[in-house]
Amino acid sequence: MRQSPRHWLVAFVLASAALLAFSGVAFAQNESRTPVPGTPTPASTPDISGVWLGDGGNNRPLLLQPALPLMLPWVKAKFNSQGVATDLDPFVESCEPLGVSRVLLENTPLKIVPASGEVVIFYERNHDFREIYTDGRQHPKDLDPSWWGHSIGRWDGNTFVVDTVGFNDKTWVDWAGLPHTEALHLVERYQRVDHDTMRLDLTVDDPKAYTQPFTVKRMFTLKIWDIGEDICTHSTEQHFKQEIVQPATVPPGK
Repeated sequence: MRQSPRHWLVAFVLASAALLAFSGVAFAQNESRTPVPGTPTPASTPDISGVWLGDGGNNRPLLLQPALPLMLPWVKAKFNSQGVATDLDPFVESCEPLGVSRVLLENTPLKIVPASGEVVIFYERNHDFREIYTDGRQHPKDLDPSWWGHSIGRWDGNTFVVDTVGFNDKTWVDWAGLPHTEALHLVERYQRVDHDTMRLDLTVDDPKAYTQPFTVKRMFTLKIWDIGEDICTHSTEQHFKQEIVQPATVPPGK
């Protein structure tokens, strides 16, 4: 049946109205997805990348002071009345790795680099590095003791939390000579306070060496330069033995 011009006109008007209505809905949906100026956008993973330098130089007393009253007898035996280690420094004596947490109290910078499934921290001292896994894995059940342990990380709000176990007992916890056992469990909490400042809360838990866990704080400042090399070499080791170890072992009056 042939349509009259009036029918075509009605059909055109109805189609146009439907198109305008659909366009209005689509436009409204798009508008709802467009952030209104001045409103916050969804939070993203905080950024702690960059080169950071800790305050206070080699922060010798940072861990020693809270640890002194918590030492088990065998740990106390390693210190004299002034709270100074009676054992030789394993790093300076033989260039062994500093390990964690001692490297975090060093007077040289570190570089934090986020990567896929992990965060890598490079240390200027001895050019060492750590891998902190952020892919959801847990610590293996049967870890072989190692210098740097096994680290996993996660975000707790704006704080990056690093949990590390699986250490050997060959390093110091700090620069004062605090020892630890293979039961050492470290928790690091990194929080960027502002653009140029990062706070580290470090908890040391070793029930075979200390009566309870203890926590210390260190602040870090963002630097514009990159890390360099500060390598412990065989000549450094020899110098330490000749200038410090050997004179200290000579009996008085000789």
